[in-house]
Amino acid sequence: MSTTIATTQIWILEDHAIFAKQMRRLIAGEPDLDCTHHFSSPDELFEKLRFTNERPDVLLLDLGLPRRDGLEVLCDLRKALPDIKVLILSAFDDRERVYRAICNGASGYLLKTADPDEILQGIRDVIHGAAALSSSIATMILQGFAKHGPVEQVETLTTREEEVLRALVKGYIKKEIADQLEISQHTVDMHLRSVYRKLHVRSQTEAVSKALRQGLV
Repeated sequence: MSTTIATTQIWILEDHAIFAKQMRRLIAGEPDLDCTHHFSSPDELFEKLRFTNERPDVLLLDLGLPRRDGLEVLCDLRKALPDIKVLILSAFDDRERVYRAICNGASGYLLKTADPDEILQGIRDVIHGAAALSSSIATMILQGFAKHGPVEQVETLTTREEEVLRALVKGYIKKEIADQLEISQHTVDMHLRSVYRKLHVRSQTEAVSKALRQGLV
C-alpha cells in the first residue's frame, strides 16, 4: 500500500525569471516540497490572494521588486495574512534592510548566493518554526548588536511618537507619514525631534537602528 507524502506549498515572488526558474527546479526535486505558483510582481500575487482561497505555507520573497519595495510588500502580507511564513531570498545584505525585514515579520533572510542545500534547509527550518539566516547575515546581526553595546533605558514615547517611529522603521518618508497619520509634515517634524531627543540620536538612520535594536516598535 503506497503512502502519499504531504507536500509543503511554496510560492515565489521574484521578478528575475531565470532565478525563479532555478528555484522552482530546485524545489521540484524535493518530494516534500511543491512550488505551485511563481509571481513576477506584487500585483500578480495580491490578485491571486484576492480571488482564490489558495494560500502558501511559505512565500519566498525578493526585496528588489519592480514598482514596489519588497519591505512594503512584506508589511502588507503580514497585515492581511499573518499566518503565512515569509522567507526573504534577496541579493541585498545591508544591515538596515535586514533589520527591517526581520522586525516586520520575516521568518528568515537568505542571500541569493546561498548554496542550494542551504536554501532548501532554510525553507524546512521556516516550515518547522525556526529562523533561517545566511551565515553572513547572522554574523552581521550579532556584530551589529555587539558594536552598540548593552541596551539602555530610554524615555517613554507617546503613542503618536511610537506611530511616527514605526512608520519610519517601515521606510516611509515624512510626507507619507503625515498622510498616513492625517497630520501635517510640520507636526511629523515636531514628533521626530522629540523621538530623537528621547532616543539620544541625531538622525532617522540612528533612530531606526536603535528602535530595531531595542525592540521599541
